Amino acid sequence: MARFVGDQGKTLFQYESGTYAATSGTGHWIGLVTESNIATTENVNNLRYLGAADRDIDIFVDGARDHEGTATFHPQDWKFLGLTLGSTVDSGSPSPYIHTFTATNNDNSYAYTSGTQNPFASFTIEDSQSSAGGDGFEFVRTAVGCNVDNWTFSCAEGEIATVELTYVAQSVNYSSGTSTAVTAATLRPFLWSDILVHIPSGTVYDEIKSVSLSAGNNLVRPHYLNGSRDIGTPIPTNRDYQLDLTLDASSERTKTLYDEYFRGGSTFNVLFEVTAADAGAGSRDCLMSFSGCRITEMDAPTTRDGVEEQTITIMPKTATVVVNDLIQLYNPW
Repeated sequence: MARFVGDQGKTLFQYESGTYAATSGTGHWIGLVTESNIATTENVNNLRYLGAADRDIDIFVDGARDHEGTATFHPQDWKFLGLTLGSTVDSGSPSPYIHTFTATNNDNSYAYTSGTQNPFASFTIEDSQSSAGGDGFEFVRTAVGCNVDNWTFSCAEGEIATVELTYVAQSVNYSSGTSTAVTAATLRPFLWSDILVHIPSGTVYDEIKSVSLSAGNNLVRPHYLNGSRDIGTPIPTNRDYQLDLTLDASSERTKTLYDEYFRGGSTFNVLFEVTAADAGAGSRDCLMSFSGCRITEMDAPTTRDGVEEQTITIMPKTATVVVNDLIQLYNPW
């Protein structure tokens, strides 16, 4: 018996191109993954029927099968934000390259896969657990036809930034053989000190203690009458953005946030900036621009001790993202 030990596991992704759910190319580094899980729901029906003359289950019938995955990692680049929004355009030359993300709608198609169901930006995730037994003693699951359901970037003062990724897969394959090779990225992950929040653009709030930024596609998982227990192509429905901030309260900010934006209902823009300058590697930055923003919730409790804190929830209408780094391609080719 060979035990699977955590320090021998790995999670990687591969691009899909040509056709939805068709894996293409080599393994790619996701980030500093701390936890990964691929969950399959078999939806087994337990049937009992008249005439069996017993109190027990009489027959099992397999139902619709669903696959959902999660990955928690410290990000070193922004590839999965591009896959969340749906469109990435690579341009520029070294020092740095430029990657522009645009949120796509259901009348747009992904540039790298085709199909009658207009597939959204897709990828493959491979999750493997390894043992000392070597090839033939592995636990390798490959989720194909993956679409991002939700992407959440979060960070608090003094911490390393974290991404929580939730994705839907069309199918999952099992193997006990060798997992795909992948080269680890050596750049440091993004830190709290890399983050600036402008409300509106040009006005930096330097009292912020924690941030959580999410983008969700609210995927529908159709189970068509097509001879398969697995889903068809996932369908992105209403897109949601949400920015949650916790900050130290101050007279300078409170009137604007509470009276003008929250109670007054004024809309504004937000620039969410993440910049990491790595010695010898050039500049890495991500500029997320959100427009048509409203504060939908604001909590400002009065307490006896310490600095008063406020928490606000911002709901943007639209987003555009520009990334500068030393990675040539965020796309399959």
